[in-house]
Amino acid sequence: MIVFLLGPTGVGKSEVALRLAAEDKGAILSLDSMQVYRGLDIGTGKPTAAEQARIPHGGLDLFSWRDQADVARYVEAAAAFIEKSRGRPLYVVGGTGLYFRALTQGLSEAPPAPLALRAELAALRLAELTARLRSLDPGQEKEASFDWQNPRRVQRALEVLVATGVPLREWQKKKPTSPLLPPGTFRAFLLRRERDELRERIALRVEKMVAEGWIDEVRRLLDEGGPGSLADCAAIGYSLLAGWLERGGSPVALPAVRQEIVDATRQYAKRQLTWFRRESNVETLMIPPFKSSDETAWRVRAALQVPSC
Repeated sequence: MIVFLLGPTGVGKSEVALRLAAEDKGAILSLDSMQVYRGLDIGTGKPTAAEQARIPHGGLDLFSWRDQADVARYVEAAAAFIEKSRGRPLYVVGGTGLYFRALTQGLSEAPPAPLALRAELAALRLAELTARLRSLDPGQEKEASFDWQNPRRVQRALEVLVATGVPLREWQKKKPTSPLLPPGTFRAFLLRRERDELRERIALRVEKMVAEGWIDEVRRLLDEGGPGSLADCAAIGYSLLAGWLERGGSPVALPAVRQEIVDATRQYAKRQLTWFRRESNVETLMIPPFKSSDETAWRVRAALQVPSC
């Protein structure tokens, strides 16, 4: 049985997965659309090199940080890792609802965009992409789970709309390809915490990432990609820190930038919860206040002993 540990950023999914996989001699497949990028490490909460050496991980570092990720290629990589991990307990961990749906319900048949159109849209800034999408498809605003801050998601929606005349959300309602993990092959748990505790955990998470060298990571990426190369980075915080560095990196201004990152992360966590609450094949597991990853892992094990409804 494959076990999904889903939930918003900061809820503690990764720590629980590491604990369970260590006890079971299992493996972990990342379900995170930002951890697929090489070079985006600290700010995406990617498992450390030591953690990856201790426990087999999949779904990481599939694309250059300057490229556009592709859900179909993620599913291909996930399929290969699942096959490689056969015989081991497997924990699929993350908060990207689109990847969860792709693995368990199949991919929509929306066609790839013409290369010329993709190149044209890739040259636009996020503000230009969102303005164009809103103009061409006002109905997209009603999609509560759509991530308007993710330039790659906005670009993909615009690509499909311009190329086919049909909104991406309509393509996604059509009969998908066969899922990699059909019903009966997995259990999926949505880990949740009380709102105030999650908000505090997110603030502490951002503070910890900065302390662990996130700013230096962003500086290295700017050295590699050049000025403005992170302006439309979809991973929360990278464009904000890059902009701060390019403005001189004043220590006085850093607390305000950090708070912007915290606020953006909290908003993203709300969108993640909105998505997963709409998934009928996900069981909610509420974590009591201030429980450790060890106690949460025990709760997951206890839940697995109870047949799913």
